[in-house]
Amino acid sequence: MERKINWGLFVYMGVFLMSIDACGQHKKMPRLRNPSGHGFIPCGSCEQPATISSETIISTGEKGERLTISGTVYKADGKTPAEGIILFFYHTDATGHYNQEDDPNDPRLKGWVKTDAKGHYQFTTIKPAPYPQLNTPAHIHVHLFNKNIAENYIDDFWFDGDKLIREADQKRFASLNDFSPIVKLSTNKDGMLTGVRNIRLTH
Repeated sequence: MERKINWGLFVYMGVFLMSIDACGQHKKMPRLRNPSGHGFIPCGSCEQPATISSETIISTGEKGERLTISGTVYKADGKTPAEGIILFFYHTDATGHYNQEDDPNDPRLKGWVKTDAKGHYQFTTIKPAPYPQLNTPAHIHVHLFNKNIAENYIDDFWFDGDKLIREADQKRFASLNDFSPIVKLSTNKDGMLTGVRNIRLTH
């Protein structure tokens, strides 16, 4: 009996294989599935630089208020500094956009730091603006990982005094002091905004 060729199946498989190759060659940043199961987020561990310092400058010529945030990452006891923890940051620009297409999966302003022996990290960037026409506070996203910790995201960096931060969130984080994701900012002698946020590992 003569067998009929299912040309539809061949076309489907061809398109499927082409799509896999296209994903592999895509120039945009790889994406990591959101642990909540809703959508995707940029994958910092997929494109981390070969060498990462404990201090970095995300952008030098960017328009906006210059901002430096530093802190210490501690182990779960909240006392022992955690060395070798990589933090991946990304955020919007001074207009509230991630890039020309405003694609949050391919942020233009991003950077990595790795904590030193004292658990210290520091990064310099600009203060991001909130999303236009949304009631989301201005924020900096942050992921945390190393060779023993799978990449995961922790609470965004918010900024004290932002009227978009809900009162309930302000009360929820009030007792955390320097561990609070709501960072208190001050201006140094050079006119740069500075803030401190310490981070406690969960395990």
